[in-house]
Amino acid sequence: MNEEESIHHKPSSTSQDWHHLNCFGCGPENKLGFHADFPFDPETGEVRFRFAFDRSYEGAPGFVHGGMLAALLDEAQGVTCFHAGHFVMTDQLFVKYDKACPLAEEVECRAWITIAKSRRLYTKATISSPLTGEIYATSKARWYNMKEKIYTRMFHRSPLKMEHLKHILELNKKRGKELRKKLRTKM
Repeated sequence: MNEEESIHHKPSSTSQDWHHLNCFGCGPENKLGFHADFPFDPETGEVRFRFAFDRSYEGAPGFVHGGMLAALLDEAQGVTCFHAGHFVMTDQLFVKYDKACPLAEEVECRAWITIAKSRRLYTKATISSPLTGEIYATSKARWYNMKEKIYTRMFHRSPLKMEHLKHILELNKKRGKELRKKLRTKM
């Protein structure tokens, strides 16, 4: 375990707190990736951030390719699950494209958990204009909540130490339980 890993004693706040450097969604070393932070708001239980798609993500002239919108929505929802203490894999992803999303304009991506069960999680997400509130795409997803033996086997090649990943996940689980309790009392 390196020095940085050994001193991390709080839940994750961005995806790079626990993810590898070549991740398509958040990895700074992935030349083709988004390089997004996917920050978690512990008060609301949401991942919410602003992002601008550059020309490399172009579909129709001047607009973002739909697959890139789907990838950002998928990643945001999956990271939200991890921030709340669940190690997940996408089971189903549904995307509704409401309006063409312009390139090079800042958008807001928002993701949250709607239902957490022992084996499955359900999430929703949106990509919208922070200026007008127009919705470009909405998504809902169903996730497998993976057991430790499965994610240990999947991530054995990761440059992150498994002990570090498990430690962050345990801290996130504790935060997720506290957040669910807090949100239930507000209802």
